[in-house]
Amino acid sequence: MNTIIDNYVVNGKAIADWTIKDHNQALDTLGTYIYEPLHGVLVLGGGSKPYLLEILKETRDGEVKVEIVDGLACYSAVPFGHKDPVISEGVNQFIAQMATIPRSISHSYLGPWMVKLQEFTRMDMFLPKCSGTEANETAIKAIRKWGKNFGGKDGKGIEENPVILSAQNAFHGRGLGSTALMDDPVSRKDLEPLMEGFDQVPFNDIGALKDKFKEHDGNIAGVFLEPIQAEAGILVPDDNYLHEVQELTKKNNALFVLDEIQTGYCRTGANFAWQLYGLEKPDLMTIGKAMSSGVIPVSCLCGKKEIMDLFEPHGEGSTFGGYPLASFVGLLTIHELEKRNITSLAVENGVYLKHKLEEVARKYPTKVKEVRGKGMLISVEIFPEYDGHKLSMSMLENGVYAKETHETNLRIAPPIVIERDGMDKIASALDASLAGL
Repeated sequence: MNTIIDNYVVNGKAIADWTIKDHNQALDTLGTYIYEPLHGVLVLGGGSKPYLLEILKETRDGEVKVEIVDGLACYSAVPFGHKDPVISEGVNQFIAQMATIPRSISHSYLGPWMVKLQEFTRMDMFLPKCSGTEANETAIKAIRKWGKNFGGKDGKGIEENPVILSAQNAFHGRGLGSTALMDDPVSRKDLEPLMEGFDQVPFNDIGALKDKFKEHDGNIAGVFLEPIQAEAGILVPDDNYLHEVQELTKKNNALFVLDEIQTGYCRTGANFAWQLYGLEKPDLMTIGKAMSSGVIPVSCLCGKKEIMDLFEPHGEGSTFGGYPLASFVGLLTIHELEKRNITSLAVENGVYLKHKLEEVARKYPTKVKEVRGKGMLISVEIFPEYDGHKLSMSMLENGVYAKETHETNLRIAPPIVIERDGMDKIASALDASLAGL
């Protein structure tokens, strides 16, 4: 990849001449340590196929360029892979025309985007944001507003602090509100006391949820869940669990809220994971990641009209929410998802990839605990005596970028458009990596 900035001299040399060591030194000394990266590689750009990345790799003989399979798709954000000609050309065409404008004046793509969002999501109204965290923070506001006005057993509002229930081991983002939704001790470290009005229950345990409704008698404004817990290790609920949750919220006049930021946009074999379980549409839903095919940050709070109407001018907003490029790319993404029938492709490829991974797993019954997932969102869980980060590093050495989550779960979620050759490479890399684990 050659750009007009590559010859810009930084720290005494052109960016194009920086070594992996140069990059690592800058990041290690200047970048806040919030990720544990896979060292020894530098991504240069997309590879010769959409599901490949070109990387610079350290070897005994120096730095060499090689191609690897992108087995993560930036946590499901890249359904079409890299260098997709339609997405790339569309973005290039648009950004040559204008920069951004604020929401106080409309533009030619915002209205059409919202119409397509309504068709694609089946929701009523939309509040665009940029990051998934922003969407979830806004959802918390919506739940509280609705709880204050219409919550409680009599529907006349919850006078005290409305309670939002979420699941243990969930992941909803990095804001203070989204952190309060989560019980992860590392995320909460040194931040307490967090916002009041949050409580967690075990995921996929309807009995525990019923007990919480009794405990918070009449004060629960909403239940906020990932339909499939992605960051926790692709934890798939029982077939009837989400339906029972939805019925319970109806019975208790609480909102049923789903975080589909990682599971949405065809990733699980449906436009959204809630559709896999035959549910009615949720009261609120947050979406993000793949909304823009992974080229820019775009997210959105989607909801029923009676809830979204509680927002008013000056009470909520976003400088870049729904900005021209976001709306354009959002439209283009939905157009291409529908045109290429990506939902069906996620089902087809998911069946093939999961089968290949299960074949490998059966060879290592003392190392692999389970292979699970829906569509193209899959986890290979190893037993706790093995190190998931070492497994990730070994996968990279064997030509596949995949990353562990919660120490023992290898998350595998490549671009949905990956070919069988690429899925075979993922399986063979897993075989070789498990053999050496």
